[in-house]
Amino acid sequence: MNVHNIPTAAAPAGTKQRLGSIVFAVDAAYAVPLATALRSVAENNQSVWPLDIHVIHEGIGEETKRLILESLPANSAIIQWHPIATLSFASGFSTRPGVSKMTFARILLPQFLPQTCDRALYLDGDILVLTSLEQLWNTDLGEAVIGAVPDYWLDNPAGNGPGARGGALVKRYFNAGILLIDLAKWRNERISERSLDYLDRFPTTEYSDQDALNVACDGKWKILDRAWNFQFEPRQAIAGIALEQKAAIVHFVTNVKPWKSGSLSPNVAFYDAFRSRTRFALTPWGRVRSGLRRAGSRLLARSALLRAAWSYTKSAVRARASASGTMRKKT
Repeated sequence: MNVHNIPTAAAPAGTKQRLGSIVFAVDAAYAVPLATALRSVAENNQSVWPLDIHVIHEGIGEETKRLILESLPANSAIIQWHPIATLSFASGFSTRPGVSKMTFARILLPQFLPQTCDRALYLDGDILVLTSLEQLWNTDLGEAVIGAVPDYWLDNPAGNGPGARGGALVKRYFNAGILLIDLAKWRNERISERSLDYLDRFPTTEYSDQDALNVACDGKWKILDRAWNFQFEPRQAIAGIALEQKAAIVHFVTNVKPWKSGSLSPNVAFYDAFRSRTRFALTPWGRVRSGLRRAGSRLLARSALLRAAWSYTKSAVRARASASGTMRKKT
């Protein structure tokens, strides 16, 4: 589906909007989690259809866009696709292993929305929305530029922030996976420019754009309830915890992603319940194959001897293949 240019009018001061622009930033490798996240948003926000969705992306083709849109209930959302060449501005910045350069697109988010748009909700692709987003959307930010949830692992209420990792000190440290943004304040405070300036000075900062945004927004963000960005240990099964703690948005923040084939996440079935209602649902054979890989991964994880044997086997196979290739060249 091609980009639709839809004007977004600013709401009068003091009034409540039911829900406005929701923004994602992903590359082609995140097509499945994007479709699944969007499905979870749509199913839990039916009273505000059609949703105004913006996807900043790199490399997502027209066929994949069509499948993502068809993964949603009919007439539930209008998706505007915004292509971006991440290497044009982020080639010199580093990320942690497994983290896409698309993470830097968050810094430029306001550029992809109309000037008349006064508020936006940014969501990472590795989330599931479990409830209506209207309460979050209408949070009073006061003088804050953004609303965010402290990072489960990196926030230090004592005030060290990422300073222990060599970055600039901040009062508190937020996770940038869910951001409620006052766009006018963001622009006035030059958050994009200040974030990029930080990255220019510290291009290898460990948590990339998240570090930069924390520095740019230091003292200018409002702490939201943890329920709106529920981060948890990768070994925890989220179904019971989410219900007990009334998690509104669960965020799979570690590398243990439940949609990956063979994933050891205890949340594979929980996640698959949403994915199965998209056009990217696993086939019966895909589900079996993933289960077999998962079983193999568990065996390898439990047995150091087995891991050593497997490593030796792979090395022997590669050596034999290399020797065979050499012999063929000589003959």
